[in-house]
Amino acid sequence: MAPPQKRILGRTRIAVSELGFGAWPIGGAQYGPVPEGEAIETVKAYIQAGGNFIDTARAYGQSEAILGKVLSQDRLRDQIILASKTFKGDSLESIPAIRADLEESLRLLRTDYLDLYYLHMPPDDPEIMDRTLDEFEILKKEGKIRAIGASIKGPAVTAATVKLCCQYIDSGRVDAIQLVYSILRQKNAEIFGYAHEKGVGLVVRTSMESGFLSGKYRPGEVIAEGHRKRWAPETQRLIFDKVLEMEKYAVRPPYTSMAEVAVRFTLEPREVSSVIVGARTPDQSRQNVALATKPPLDAAIIRRLKDELGRLTERFNPT
Repeated sequence: MAPPQKRILGRTRIAVSELGFGAWPIGGAQYGPVPEGEAIETVKAYIQAGGNFIDTARAYGQSEAILGKVLSQDRLRDQIILASKTFKGDSLESIPAIRADLEESLRLLRTDYLDLYYLHMPPDDPEIMDRTLDEFEILKKEGKIRAIGASIKGPAVTAATVKLCCQYIDSGRVDAIQLVYSILRQKNAEIFGYAHEKGVGLVVRTSMESGFLSGKYRPGEVIAEGHRKRWAPETQRLIFDKVLEMEKYAVRPPYTSMAEVAVRFTLEPREVSSVIVGARTPDQSRQNVALATKPPLDAAIIRRLKDELGRLTERFNPT
């Protein structure tokens, strides 16, 4: 198997794995508990498979603490590009708490710096944005963070989402943006070329739409637990019908599942630096990294997915 490839994260010149490790599932928040031993082995499997980009957040339950236990061993921290996020900074009142939130992340992660630190809920208000980024830039100058990021709001993707992406790109103060992009919700692709032109790295999340694009769920099912319940039953039915249609023409060797096609689709734009995919088991970690070594999707399949679904983002948004 060929070694996993890396891409450059915008103007930072940091090389990150095409498939990043999403550490939300191992934290036990929203996705259900994962035994600590299993969580640790899941992280190690990703690193051993050649992955180097790990994405976590203060809000991800025990995720940071688990990662700290892994990365403190055998100088593993030196091999990893580590990103976390803070919900602080979404209001003027919360800006002073950004530093304390970062310090807690550093304590749990057992490191003295982050490679990338995101605003988890970047504010729309220009004054709040500027003052929040002032605080981030101070932390950057102090060496506590290497790069500044904005994790653009979800779960819905609308014209306002695109506008907010442009607002942070235009600030000239953000090194990377994390955003929702999938086969079903392609609207954010509108800013890909602009971000690349401005030197802003792009990190994609939700490529499998919280599992709805995995092929696991079939027409007639309705998911009513966890954060998936944010999608109305009629929207879920529409998604599962579309997945069934796509499977018939998009799942072709060497691709064996709709999940693989969904993730690979989001890797196709060269402006995308990395796609973050969650894992709960060591096997999932290895499979995720291996996916990036497969050849690109057939151009005709990509074209059909864009032609048939590219303008339908709002139909697949949660309510």
